Amino acid sequence: MKRLSIILVLLLVAVSTPSFAQKTKGKSKKQLQSEITSLQNEISTANKLLKKTSKDKEMTLNEVNLLDKKIKQREKLITAYNEQIAVLDEEISKGQSNIASLNSDLGKLRKEYSKMVAFANKNRSHYNNLEFIFASKDFNQAFSRMRYIRQFSESRQIKMEQIATTEKRISDEVEASQKAREEQAAMLKDEKAQQDALKTEKEDLNKQVANLKKKEGSIQQDIKNKQQQAQKLQKAIDDIIAEEIRAANERRRLEEEKARKEAEKKAKANKEKATTTPKPSTPNPAPKDKGMALTPSEKTLSSSFVSNKGKLPWPVERGVISSSYGKHASVVSSKVTVTNNGIDIATTEGAKARAVFDGEVASVTKLTGANTVVIIRHGEYFTVYSNLENVTVKRGDRVKTKQNIGTIHTNKTENKTELHFELLKETTRQNPSNWLSN
Repeated sequence: MKRLSIILVLLLVAVSTPSFAQKTKGKSKKQLQSEITSLQNEISTANKLLKKTSKDKEMTLNEVNLLDKKIKQREKLITAYNEQIAVLDEEISKGQSNIASLNSDLGKLRKEYSKMVAFANKNRSHYNNLEFIFASKDFNQAFSRMRYIRQFSESRQIKMEQIATTEKRISDEVEASQKAREEQAAMLKDEKAQQDALKTEKEDLNKQVANLKKKEGSIQQDIKNKQQQAQKLQKAIDDIIAEEIRAANERRRLEEEKARKEAEKKAKANKEKATTTPKPSTPNPAPKDKGMALTPSEKTLSSSFVSNKGKLPWPVERGVISSSYGKHASVVSSKVTVTNNGIDIATTEGAKARAVFDGEVASVTKLTGANTVVIIRHGEYFTVYSNLENVTVKRGDRVKTKQNIGTIHTNKTENKTELHFELLKETTRQNPSNWLSN
């Protein structure tokens, strides 16, 4: 009996949950897929914008810039594909490792279960369960034997369930691994197609640039004229914002002056009522905020605007950044450096410009070379929407996020519908790309 008790205890100890390798986390894979989708949408939009230009027709400078941008986006897309393929490689490798580990666990479980079955078969010839219990010397021994039999039966059931669970885990891992292989094969196929498209686009770009280089002199003059227009736009924007800041600070000065006079008037009235009044101490003036004076609601709006950095909606429903922020050489002429105080977004004819955040219209102004310019104030931040027509807002209007403010002008000669968008903190320009959602 002692031998049977020891064996049962050992078998019960052997019943343990096997350790399983964790599956690959999918966060980075999800981020890459989001990036791939975004780049695919931008390339699709660029294709639609370039569709009007036939292969035989010489591209305008604007279209060449757009093609160059599309090539850069496709290069980023290929990079994202390669990163995704690497993630899938790791996923497949981990899946194979999991399958091997689970198969090893399954082998151990089956071996332990075989020992339990062999033990039960071996001892069945000596006694059955009832004979084993009735052969007990007393009640306590009978109770102990009943408990051993029950535990032995439960341990067999647990072991069977563990075997079934492990087999299911192996099946799931095999299925996941196969799915990852199929996904990887599709990615490799898409990546090859992107490489072929990139090669064709680069050849087309080189051809179009060569054609435009024949007109390099006139192109340089055209770029120079546009830069002069950009400088005029910058000055106009700076003047409007400076006036907004001046008005806000003057408003605060008047409020402070009014508060001071009311305090003096109240103090004088109190002095006249009292027969003996100790000389009141002069309160320390409240510290003034640096920069633009803001009301409490404007401070809240500014704070909300900042908290949405990197998440602001685009000022157009769909478009492609045709010219990025800062200084960069022209695609056609390396002799000319283009400075962009914001970003230019190419979009489809008839597209609407929309506010990127809640705010108040600070200015609606018509400027030569920029058509109508709308400036919206968001507390201490300003957003600028240039090259509009049929504007639907006026100075002082309060606007909501994604509210349409006007139609983007289409230049029929250059086949270009392009919004110029800027973002400033008071008078300091920011890179709008860092604020807009990807």
